[in-house]
Amino acid sequence: MSPAPRLRVATCETLPELDVDAAPLAAALAAAGIEAELLAWDDPAVDWDLPIPTILRSTWNYALDVTGFLAWVDRVAAAAPLWNPPDIVRGNVHKRYLVELAARGVGVVPTTLVERGQTVALPSRKIVIKPEVGAGSLGARVFEPGDPEAARHLAALTAIGAALVQPYLDSVDDYGERSLVWIDGALSHAIRKTPRFAGDDERVDGPFPIADDERALAEAALAPVADRILYGRVDLARDEANRPVVMELELVEPSLFFARQPGSADRFAAALRKRLG
Repeated sequence: MSPAPRLRVATCETLPELDVDAAPLAAALAAAGIEAELLAWDDPAVDWDLPIPTILRSTWNYALDVTGFLAWVDRVAAAAPLWNPPDIVRGNVHKRYLVELAARGVGVVPTTLVERGQTVALPSRKIVIKPEVGAGSLGARVFEPGDPEAARHLAALTAIGAALVQPYLDSVDDYGERSLVWIDGALSHAIRKTPRFAGDDERVDGPFPIADDERALAEAALAPVADRILYGRVDLARDEANRPVVMELELVEPSLFFARQPGSADRFAAALRKRLG
């Protein structure tokens, strides 16, 4: 009998919140005959040069040291396969990918990219300001029209990096932000999230049916990388004309909400087993 394939599941030393995927994923990996070890990317005691494949799952503090994280990504990928691949990770940690999506005709929430050291005149409407590199709700805040704190927050962010300015979409208050989960070449399920800003807890419900226009948008957003990624998540909302637009495209370490869709963790584990050989 051949030995069980080995896998490193990357997390971080101090999780900022509970990983809801950890238990169902661990059970699914064990059932698939994969010998998985949960290890922190920022633990200096781990030998990441060993030729053992790695999957990114809950490396949720990477935004605090994105340079160090990307160096670690390259190190790990040099030793063995990494999912998702390093070039996709590198391109996805910077949210300016929203500008790139818009440039190829994918509907996105209107986004103004403000580079480090720059400023812009803020619109007189409810807006969201967030750092270009961020995980969870880190640094993301919502401001009412004319709030002088908005300019101060933008200045604080652009003192250290780029930032995004976006309109607040009212649909997230009722229809909600829909997260469409992609596993091994296809959309799996969708959940609804409440608006989340700095310090807020994540609240989800579902699963929900995936509307045809949301499916089309998610597939268009993922099209250039669809045959290379193991997993992904497309977070959508609806604009004033009720059209779905991409809020975020999560290809590094998104929660996939396995517990919300029976069988999704098993499908994920089966896809990993196929890749591990």
